[in-house]
Amino acid sequence: MNIYKMQESDFQEVLNLWNEERHNNRFLHKKFNKEAFINKFVSDESSLTKINYVYKENEKIVGFINGCYKNEGDTGYITFVLVKEEYLRRGIGSELVNKLEERFKSVESIKKMEITFFNPINLEWIVPGTADQDHPNAPGLDLSSPSYIFFKNMRFKDVVNQNSYYRLLDGFEYSSDIAEREKALHEKDIHITYYDKSKHYGFEELFRDLDNPLWEEAVMSNVEKGDSANPVLIVEHKGKICGFTGPLTVQESKRGYFAGIGIHSEYRKHGAGKVLFSALCKGLKDAGAEYMTLFTGDNNPARNIYESAGFKIVRSWAIMRKEFK
Repeated sequence: MNIYKMQESDFQEVLNLWNEERHNNRFLHKKFNKEAFINKFVSDESSLTKINYVYKENEKIVGFINGCYKNEGDTGYITFVLVKEEYLRRGIGSELVNKLEERFKSVESIKKMEITFFNPINLEWIVPGTADQDHPNAPGLDLSSPSYIFFKNMRFKDVVNQNSYYRLLDGFEYSSDIAEREKALHEKDIHITYYDKSKHYGFEELFRDLDNPLWEEAVMSNVEKGDSANPVLIVEHKGKICGFTGPLTVQESKRGYFAGIGIHSEYRKHGAGKVLFSALCKGLKDAGAEYMTLFTGDNNPARNIYESAGFKIVRSWAIMRKEFK
């Protein structure tokens, strides 16, 4: 059989395949060194099972697939399937996907397969047209890639589309519209400022209203660090926190990072979202960030905020799913 579980002796050859096809611009994801490759695709995690198969022809590995699933979870995640370019259209990719599907079906709790940003194995990718400006997670399958049609033919269905946005921060300043919006907020005693534990209260109520545990974990685990915490921007009304963004972090690549942005439902009518986002961009620029990337759903009204701040779509992605009968 040409397909088998990847062995330790295969690591270097699969790594070479990945990096060679990346060099040929087959996909946007970053190259790996051997240590990073093993940590990403192979190394054990207590709550996560990682699966790797390779396809060998004439004593040469020409295909590779990785998937994973959370223990007791109901979803099998496809991380990546790769076939050497000259071996395309020979059914190798289909065989690899079918093999992974068989493995998922052998786990009683798994009911579906997905290609999604919820995959616990996150793949960094390079913004098109840049040398090394990266984003930490691909939110689905690249719609411009031939792989999209491949998975459609494998009977995967689109769930939702996501757009990745990008902007250089050099020279970022508040627009006249944002300055006017901020002035109008001040007249209502609503301000954009940095969180100060001694002055502000209400994170618990805010996150209960936003109903996003990931945001809550990112912010609260940060503020609990005290003096070593990264700054968090908030919308405050007489001391009450009614919106947030952050924590503001500058990554090694000079990317400005933030976990999310949200406004309490009772305060969205005041138009604080655009002002808060501009404050985020300026705050990250002032902290040394050179660019920002983010993604959001194709139909998410928040895209109006990003686009008004000069962000442009650089890639679109499909979250795809195949449910088991």
